[in-house]
Amino acid sequence: MLKSLRKRIKDMNKVIKFFLGFAWKEYPQYYLFVVMQIVVDSIGPFITIIGTKYLINEIVYPEKRNLNMIIFLVLFICIGTLMYRSLHKFVTEKQYYSCDIVDTAIRKHCGSRCMKMKFEYTENSDVLDDVQKAGRAIEEADVQTIIEGFTDIISGFIVLSGVFVLIVNCSIWLLVPIVLSFAVSTFATMKSTKLREEYYKVYTEQLREQDYYMHNLTESKYAKDIRVYKASGMILDNQKIMGENIYRVAKKSYRQMWKFEGADGIISQICTTAIYIIIGLNTLIAKITIGDFSSLVQSANEFKNSMQKISRGIFSIRYAASVLQNYVDFIESIDMESESDKESASAKVDLTKAPVIEFKNVSFKYPNTDRYILQNVNTVIKSGEHIAIVGQNGAGKTTFIKLLCRLYDVTDGEILLNGVNIKQYSFVDYIKMLSVVFQDYKLMAFSIIENVAMDDSDSPEARDKAKKLAELVELSDWIESLEKKEETNIYKQFDEAGVEPSGGQAQKLSIVRALYKNSPMVILDEPTAALDPVAEYEIYQHFDKLVGGKTAVYISHRLSSCRFCDRIIVFNDGTIIEDGSHDELMNVENGFYAHMYNTQAKHYKESA
Repeated sequence: MLKSLRKRIKDMNKVIKFFLGFAWKEYPQYYLFVVMQIVVDSIGPFITIIGTKYLINEIVYPEKRNLNMIIFLVLFICIGTLMYRSLHKFVTEKQYYSCDIVDTAIRKHCGSRCMKMKFEYTENSDVLDDVQKAGRAIEEADVQTIIEGFTDIISGFIVLSGVFVLIVNCSIWLLVPIVLSFAVSTFATMKSTKLREEYYKVYTEQLREQDYYMHNLTESKYAKDIRVYKASGMILDNQKIMGENIYRVAKKSYRQMWKFEGADGIISQICTTAIYIIIGLNTLIAKITIGDFSSLVQSANEFKNSMQKISRGIFSIRYAASVLQNYVDFIESIDMESESDKESASAKVDLTKAPVIEFKNVSFKYPNTDRYILQNVNTVIKSGEHIAIVGQNGAGKTTFIKLLCRLYDVTDGEILLNGVNIKQYSFVDYIKMLSVVFQDYKLMAFSIIENVAMDDSDSPEARDKAKKLAELVELSDWIESLEKKEETNIYKQFDEAGVEPSGGQAQKLSIVRALYKNSPMVILDEPTAALDPVAEYEIYQHFDKLVGGKTAVYISHRLSSCRFCDRIIVFNDGTIIEDGSHDELMNVENGFYAHMYNTQAKHYKESA
């Protein structure tokens, strides 16, 4: 148990250090407002505690009455209270403003780490759960939660020390109900915090499913199928079941919390009554003045509130740390991988010439599966060579491209770039070598120029370069017809005037993006599937001319589109079964490629 406690304290310290350090790095002024908050909260209560004591005594006791002193004390209380409330409001607003700045930076930090994590993790449900937990953690708690906890603890101790002397001088018995109230409150807060932690763990496990219903299924890409196949009933039923499960867990947790909070409220009220009785009796026997009575009632309440603030601050920090642990663990795991990638990077990618790629005895199976998708693949893609990868569905073509792009690591064998294992290059440098148009390419809800040029969209030559490339793929007429031209937003998420490109327009735009990057190796993974065969052939021909002396890899189901390639590699059942030029493969007796080509040609002739 002691070992578990030490680990928990160590983890909590790590989380606190991470977030407070992050806040200091992003916006150090934050801590100026925190210090101001502590000073204001520590001084504020004593304005009325001290002021009302002397004011009441001046008014009630004729022998002490002094009009000038009464006016001074009234002004002291009024101006002091006004200043306290104004300063309190000012520093609170400044803290929340600072918190917003830090929270925005944390979300950006989280987003950047998600984009840097290995691609294979984007298809791993366990990692996606970790991502979900990390995102939910910074929604549930934040830096301000931790800082408010420390503010409560520090200001609570300061006020506690000040009013302790006043209370003890009156009656030591006042400490009994105060300490009892504090003990019960601490116990109730501790139990409630533990229940909140347990509920949060159960709740986050169901969040990814909830987000799927709330966000993904409301996207336009699902809208047609949901309506055509009347899927709304099934979806709503599943969502209802999920909601009921969450409600049952929440109901059970909050019922238990209410029991502890209810007991705390009852005991607190009893202790407050006891405090009034003790102070009242001391007033009746003239041990204290009426002014002292008022001051001590406030002091006792402040003493009790300060102890509860300290308790609340401790458990608030504990809860925030337990929740934010998910975020820190996720970030650390991604950062460790990034550091490992940097440490293993001993070679530099030459971006000035077309690369040579070699697959040596490469076999691959996806994580957590036993079936090999590729087996003993051996091939060399020469510098400046244009090759086509063909084969039936499921033959392993796209997996071959994923390995080439280092989206996955090979299970067996190795891939060499210019004779060096690709793992010897940093992923960031390696990916600079590639311009890829994936089969499931994606455009983003940004402007056309941002989709094409990405980080380079603000450069002076970006628009001219993009326009020239758009002309080459016959997309310029469409762009020029738009009111805002290349500044037009794709889709309508951020702009009602955004456009929905057709399948062909979207595919051409993705090709322009690949050309714009101008890397020494280009890959087209069946991006033109939505185009007719003639349009596809023309784009491939244009693209091949633009590629020039670069190394190029094409994947297409339509074999006629690949005739211009220097070499064609034929995949079947995860292995290379044929390799050669179009003419060579057509002359292979009973050849797989020749059979596929003739079958497709016959189909097009019959269709014509």
